[in-house]
Amino acid sequence: MGALKETIRAMALDAGFSRVRILAPFVLAENANGVLQDRYGQGSPSLLVAVLPYGNEDATTEKEIEENYRAYIAPFARRNYYKEAVKRLQNLSQTCRRLFGGINSGGIHADRRSSYRIFCNSPIPEKPLALACGIGSQGRNSLVITPEAGSLVIIAAMTLPFPLESDAPNANRSACATCGICVEACPTKAIRREGGIERKKCIQWYASGNEASVPQHIAEQWGRRLYSCTVCQDICPHNKKPIKGAETGEGILPAYVDARMIFAMSDEEIQAFFKGTAMGLSWLKPQHIRRSAGLALAYTGSR
Repeated sequence: MGALKETIRAMALDAGFSRVRILAPFVLAENANGVLQDRYGQGSPSLLVAVLPYGNEDATTEKEIEENYRAYIAPFARRNYYKEAVKRLQNLSQTCRRLFGGINSGGIHADRRSSYRIFCNSPIPEKPLALACGIGSQGRNSLVITPEAGSLVIIAAMTLPFPLESDAPNANRSACATCGICVEACPTKAIRREGGIERKKCIQWYASGNEASVPQHIAEQWGRRLYSCTVCQDICPHNKKPIKGAETGEGILPAYVDARMIFAMSDEEIQAFFKGTAMGLSWLKPQHIRRSAGLALAYTGSR
């Protein structure tokens, strides 16, 4: 099975993933394995876990936006890298099925699940999967930091219908050693020095549509953001080297948009504007995007 494992890994790397590891689900922490089994059932002896880089080539930041009415969109959301990762894994699954066997989700087996089930940005806790098989180490900001592309990646995984030996986790589970630069840089002090995020202090928590309202002390630090805060990633030494992002035409968005326009849109108009993008996912409601636009305008005195 060692040769098969390395063949599949090479195929995934050729598909554009920057790091690929294999995981036997039984090695997972109980909470991650429980969610995986609840959603995907028993009988998947192996998982392929991979990361797709979005890189730092498109690194326009909030500070580089001069006009008060412009609102910043984080680099990871300027393309739909989630959809791109799924598409690449779908192509890989077709090749694996042809070469190594497995059940298709349609045709004569329409009543049975595919042997190659893909998840990305899903209810499955993807960070524990990545850490368990050595995709990377965990940063103080809770993100997975990879050797090749820092934390500028999205995580995806695919079940495999045959048993493969698990790759080991990194010996050093922390990527940060004594570095605490992100702890100091976080505008709302959401990053704990011992590691981890206090969610209700994190701008991204609110930008992602959580909570009915944004506390005043968070709103005061909102800045020109329409979606996401990336200060901890912008400052991270692991992300400073040139990192090439995967090419994709999926869900293209600009680095910034006119916040006045977004704030004035109806729900239907916001849905149409962001359809097919990383900001068009079902859990991010129009009212959440409009709220962020309003906070960006209020921060700059444009509202």
